[in-house]
Amino acid sequence: MRPAYNLDKIKFGTDGPTFERAVGLYESGKVTQFEEDLGGYSAVVSGTQPYRVFVSARHYDRGSQKSHHFSDDIH
Repeated sequence: MRPAYNLDKIKFGTDGPTFERAVGLYESGKVTQFEEDLGGYSAVVSGTQPYRVFVSARHYDRGSQKSHHFSDDIH
């Protein structure tokens, strides 16, 4: 499913510090296990503890995150 938004829409629809933090996490390799599913996209983000994020394919401002206790195979 192709998203109904692009990087520019996200950049200008999000506050600067949040956008820059997201780019930094991605560029430093902390966004892993990216998957496309029926309604959008999910990935695991390595923060203090790994957490899974989901973003709607139609609305980048609709999503969720959930902290998980992952096994040692996730880095």
